[in-house]
Amino acid sequence: MQMNNSPIQMEWFYYLEGEKTKLNWFLFEIALEYYSRIMESSELKAYKKQYNNKQIALYCTYYARRGKTDVLKYIKGRRKHLHTYKEYIDDYYPNRTNEENDILSKVGNETWEHMLNACHACPQQCLNDYQSRSIFFEKYK
Repeated sequence: MQMNNSPIQMEWFYYLEGEKTKLNWFLFEIALEYYSRIMESSELKAYKKQYNNKQIALYCTYYARRGKTDVLKYIKGRRKHLHTYKEYIDDYYPNRTNEENDILSKVGNETWEHMLNACHACPQQCLNDYQSRSIFFEKYK
């Protein structure tokens, strides 16, 4: 399934039925939001010319899924702020310049902040009840 005209597939966020959790749905939404912000960014014109939409979608999926441990630490109170490390981007794109990856990092951290703010108002409360099954994997199937 695609949402928001994004090539990101919700199936990329679970392998087994038991992994259709609210946490994985939240990560799917992070990937969608990050993808949208990258596509809208004027600072990332060169990046968008270098990579096609599918490649960018795969990167956004990696980025969101790699942040899962950080989200769990945040949920459990081990971190006061939720952001991901630039190291995630450098690992995925080791041959890009620091400046280019800094822009992706900035957009990524803006994405996390936006989604956390949106999450607090959402009735699903994915982060408060992160192990529960998400109805959205079936609803939007």
